[in-house]
Amino acid sequence: MRYLKGSAFHNYDLDEKANAEAAKLVEADPGLARRFGFRTENIMGVKRALARYNVVFLAALVGMGREEKREVIDHLARHMAPGALLVVRSAHGARAFLYPVVDLEDLKGFEVLSVYHPGDEVINSVIVARKKGEQGNGPGMVMQTCKCCEAFASSHLGGHGSLVEELQAMDGQPSSY
Repeated sequence: MRYLKGSAFHNYDLDEKANAEAAKLVEADPGLARRFGFRTENIMGVKRALARYNVVFLAALVGMGREEKREVIDHLARHMAPGALLVVRSAHGARAFLYPVVDLEDLKGFEVLSVYHPGDEVINSVIVARKKGEQGNGPGMVMQTCKCCEAFASSHLGGHGSLVEELQAMDGQPSSY
């Protein structure tokens, strides 16, 4: 992994077998494997640890129904640190038949920063939001992005045109762009 070399990744899943398979994927690279931890645990039981993470990625299949998904997002809003990022995989349009949709109004406690709905073979949409608090109480700008307007995002977001660059800045890594 060439980005975020100083970062550790804590992966939570209810399925012990899924965690074992994921661990196998990274074990070929000992340096990478040392930075990945896999915990078989319901995220709804994780509280204090959430406050230590700069970024939380919410998989598309966590919470298959809208109410269940909202409960997970509300839990994250209660326990994540102010200013931490939440990256949510969602779906849009006909892709909603395959994956649950996260509506922006479901992200109470978060400031939505960007929404990306792919127009190609990629199935999942991505929503990036910041936990409100000392660092994020103001009204947020929603940047709806697509491949044709990535240049706009790059030139109008303070030189940070990608989430990878933002995360590298948080991790203290120089940008390779």
